Amino acid sequence: MFSRFEISRIAACVLLLAFALTGCDDPDACKRRSECKIEGKCTPDKTGLCVVTSDQDCKGAEPCKLHGKCTAAKGACTATSDSDCKASADCGKLSTCSAYQGNCVDLAQSVHAECTRTCTTEGLCVLSAGKCVAMSRLHCAGTLGPKPEADTPCATEGYCTAQGGRCVAGSNEDCAKSVACKDKAQCAAQGSRCVATEEDCKKSTACTNDGKCGAKDGTCTVASSADCRKAGRCKLEGLCSMKDGACIAASSGDCQASTVCSIAKRCAAKDGACISVGGGGKESSEPPDKTRSTTISGLPL
Repeated sequence: MFSRFEISRIAACVLLLAFALTGCDDPDACKRRSECKIEGKCTPDKTGLCVVTSDQDCKGAEPCKLHGKCTAAKGACTATSDSDCKASADCGKLSTCSAYQGNCVDLAQSVHAECTRTCTTEGLCVLSAGKCVAMSRLHCAGTLGPKPEADTPCATEGYCTAQGGRCVAGSNEDCAKSVACKDKAQCAAQGSRCVATEEDCKKSTACTNDGKCGAKDGTCTVASSADCRKAGRCKLEGLCSMKDGACIAASSGDCQASTVCSIAKRCAAKDGACISVGGGGKESSEPPDKTRSTTISGLPL
């Protein structure tokens, strides 16, 4: 005979077995449980455990309605399409309206690993329709603050506004803070880029150093030999005459009045630059450098 305690244990086991068998036989048992609504676990597997097996399981559950996770994958609900994300509650509240790696995200606040190479220099930081694009000032400037991060399109070129998937010049103010404005007088926003005006060129170091006091096609250029003669490189390097939009050493006279002649003995003009000539009238083997900066190493300004 069984004791009362043993009879109670047997009865409890029978009830549990009956409950488990009922769950296996009833295909809708999982749908009545909270796991179906909260996690999308609406279908019993072979052992009677409630799991996610289809998109339909996800579509009626909270992950889909709230977070855009409407597709079944590896036993869980995941976000795979922008349309599902846009229909979710989070899209309206948090702007997480685009699918990325199983979640709904806000592209304007994201940086994708696939776009690391183009993010800093071009602002192309997130994947959209299979390509890297710019979606916000964060991408173009590296920050939402007023001072852009170095090497970003905003800092170097004044391209601080995301438009059409790329960084562009949104205002004169953006251009004015850029390296392009400081170094090349490209300080005015025009046609989505920063360009140089004649007024800005005349006030720039490009004018005082290199004679680039005029403007053409949005950049500073040499407009006359008079501009060359006023520039620092005329006194230093003999680049006192205009040719093809640049200041060059057109004659030995240009060179002989310059610092490179009096100090470095580069007093003869050849190919637009001042070169030295040996004691026997032989030219120096050193090639002329027409691209160096205004400050010449070893020569006083």
